This record gives sequence, structure tokens and C-alpha cells, in this order.
Amino acid sequence: MLLASKFAVASEHPLASVAGHEAMVEGGNAIDAVAATSFALSVLQPALGGIGGDFFALFYEAKTGKVHCINSSGWAPSRLTPKFLEDRGHRVVPSFGPFSVVVPGLVKGVHAIQKRFGRLEFSTLLSRAIEYAKDGFAASQGLSNSLRACHSSLSEDARRAMASSEGPPDPGELIRQKSLAKALQDIAEAGPRAFYNGWIAESICEELSGRGVPITIRDFADFEPEWVDPLEIDYRGATVHEVPPNSMGATTLLILSYLRQIDLKRLRPNSRERIELTLKAAQAAYRKRDSTLGDPRFAKINLDEFLEVEGEKRPLIEREQRILGDADTTYFAVADDEGNLVSAIQSLFHYFGSRVYVKDCGVFLNNRGSAFRLSGPNGLAPRKRPLHTLSALLLGKGDEPTMALGCSGGDLRPQQHALFTTNIVDYSMGLESAIDFPRFLWEGGHTLNIERGYTGLRNLPFEVHHIPYPGRSGVAQGVQRVKGSVKAVCDVRGDGLPVGR
Repeated sequence: MLLASKFAVASEHPLASVAGHEAMVEGGNAIDAVAATSFALSVLQPALGGIGGDFFALFYEAKTGKVHCINSSGWAPSRLTPKFLEDRGHRVVPSFGPFSVVVPGLVKGVHAIQKRFGRLEFSTLLSRAIEYAKDGFAASQGLSNSLRACHSSLSEDARRAMASSEGPPDPGELIRQKSLAKALQDIAEAGPRAFYNGWIAESICEELSGRGVPITIRDFADFEPEWVDPLEIDYRGATVHEVPPNSMGATTLLILSYLRQIDLKRLRPNSRERIELTLKAAQAAYRKRDSTLGDPRFAKINLDEFLEVEGEKRPLIEREQRILGDADTTYFAVADDEGNLVSAIQSLFHYFGSRVYVKDCGVFLNNRGSAFRLSGPNGLAPRKRPLHTLSALLLGKGDEPTMALGCSGGDLRPQQHALFTTNIVDYSMGLESAIDFPRFLWEGGHTLNIERGYTGLRNLPFEVHHIPYPGRSGVAQGVQRVKGSVKAVCDVRGDGLPVGR
């Protein structure tokens, strides 16, 4: 934990936090720090997120008291349809490979929020990312682990780009990404046009077209991020902001809406009863999500109706339900000396996304399209965005958010966000304690993963997997304004470090 008097960045990599901190030292605000941190993470955490992925952010603008939300998640190619896949023998959208790729949204999203609210020149905010890519950086423990897990599924070009010797890098081994440095330099100089209208998009389209994907540069050139209204509910006097669909932020709020009907305070935070009641709420919320949520430009969604739980029967434990499966991402939070807060997240989806690597520009492409189904509200359609696991939290009292927090975790994120919120609101935990507290996560079907620290688990109607503490249950970060100062926290489960002044 860090206590700072002016501003702070909490990210999953120390050097990315440094990049964001430097932006504010040089006169920038929280949004400038977001841009610097985002592009630095794109280099330092290539398994989790990058310029081949997507970006969402909630921004509390102190001077206006308004919360802004940007959705920069990519869409499917304009000629990719369920029939196209079915004609080629696919009964589902592939989990990996070229057909799982959507147009990346990160570059335009980060540029759009920085152009609207930032103070510094955009080109200067990529300098650290370019330096890390060109001169090299030491592989973190997390990156080393992810490369070992995925090594056999990466191309020879990708493996070579991620190591300076044979085999996956050990922690501390220097990694240089010269092709990515060139792409970032062009983005710094020309803005997002370099990515969406120039040689980078052409390189990506050539790679995907060569593998049978019906994609054109127009799919890139036409893409734009969206400014959307954030979701907001009251949870026992706390105001909770989340990202609306096609994000699953609404699923978090639905879990909280169910839990709002229960007096959690009477239950110990590490009790079997808390686990069971929370999981009933989560299962009901995921079931409702699957029948309702998708890209609101294609699926008719009444969010007031979605979040309404009055009159519903109390949810029951169901053992057959499935969720999307594991994934990873990287979340970061920023607070500046003007009172602004940013809750931001970016991702490729699974480790190294689709596992498609574009050698000329050094980009790993996302596999966000794998979240599509072939029918229903989340059914694949041209230029449609998939139901997205990415979301972010702002918490506070009344109209003023005081905390920005979030985590990695893919489809499990709504459960994690609900845990953080109830830890803080129902159990009066501070930010650090709420993030560090042992977690329980339902992974679909019969499986429940629980970090050690809970009691009375014999009667749970699940196959309980005890995992060590701290375990693989997502990596969280957060910042909080406290009596004029800033508290910043990075999860003990990750490699991050908060930096501030």
C-alpha cells in the first residue's frame, strides 16, 4: 500500500505505474497518466493486454462532478457471419486462432479519452512504452509463467519476440520488441490513424485474410469508440458505478441487487453462509445475463428491468450452469491532485489472446470474438461487439466517487467486484483489506475455488477446490481519496506496485 499526498497510479507492473506517475509529475492529469500507463502495460504485459486488444474506462471528473464512460471494444469483421463459420465446419466461434479476432479498440479508445480530457501532447505519453519496447525490459514472474503455459501454442515468430534465448524467459530475462517499438513510434507521431488507416491495419488484415478471415481495412478505418452513460445503483448507501453493456458491469450490479435483500452484516465475512448466499445471487445473475445481454446496438436491452429483482423468487443453487471460462487481463487505477479518479481496464481476453502474432508490427491479436455465440442476444453478427468480460468500478458516497478499483478475472469479474463491494460496504474493510481478503469464485458447473481462510465448508453443494492464499483468483488494484491524500493498493496476488507523490 502507498499513501501519497498528491497523486498515485496502481497498475500490475511497476514500470507502467512509473510511466503514469511521470506523466503527472510533468504536469499532466489522471487521464494523461492513463494513456502513459496503458501503452506501457501494452509492452510490459503482452500476455494480458496490448494494442491488439480492447479498452474501457470510468472517469470521475472532479470539477464537474460527472462520471464519464468510454467503451472501446472492437467489433467483428463486416463479412463474418454464423453461416460463414458453419460452412467451414465450425459449430461454435473458435476459442483461439484467426476467427476469434475482433478489430482492436485500445488505440482509438485511449487516444479519444486523452484528447478529450488530457492536458499533455499525446505523442509524449508513449515515450516510456517505446523505450521499454526498444531497449528492453526484464520479464516479470507473471509474464514468464504465461509464456511457459502458452509456449507450444505460439508461433515461432512470437516465441522469438518474447525471449532473448531458446525457450520461455525466466523472470528477469531481458525482452526487446523492436517491431512493436516501431508501431508505437508511428502511433505517437500520427495518432490512431497510424493503426487504423495505415500500415499496421494493413499488416493485421493481411495476416488474418491469409488465414481465411473475411476482413478488410474498412473494418478498421470505420471503427470508433463510444461514449456511453455509466450504470449506477445505490448499495446500502454507497453509490456504485459500472460499465454498461456490451460489458458485463450490469451483471455485477445485478448480483449486488440480489445481495441488497440480505443482511450480510449478520454473517461472518469468511463464513459458509456468506459463500452460499453470494453464489445463489451470482448464479441467478449469470443466468439472466445469458438470456438478456449483448451489444445494445443489436440486442434490445431494458436495463431497468434487468436490474429489477423485487418479486423474483429467491435464487437457488444450480449445478449444471456454465460460464465462459478462465481468462486474464490487466486493470489499473489513477488518482490525481485535482480530485479526478480513473478506473481503467484493457485486455486481449485469454493469455496472448487469439495466439495470432503479426510479426511486422509486433502485435498479439485478441480473441474477444470467442465470447460470441451463434445465436441469441450475444449471437455473432457483422460489426457487432461481443458480450465483454471487461468492466470497472467506482465507489463512493452520494454523487462523489472516492474509490476506483477492479481486477483481472475474465467471466469471474462480476463475482470479484461484488466481493470487493460487500467487503467494503457490509464489512467496513479498508481498500487494502477488501482486495487482500481471501476470495471464493464459482467457475461454473460443480466447481468452487476458495482461497484458504473460510470455515464450515462441508455442507456446500459444490466440489470445493481449496487453493493457497494468495491464490490464482484475479489481480486487483485500487486507489482511494482519503482526507485530501491518496491511498493506492496493488494486489499481493500480482506483480504490481503503486507509485505516487
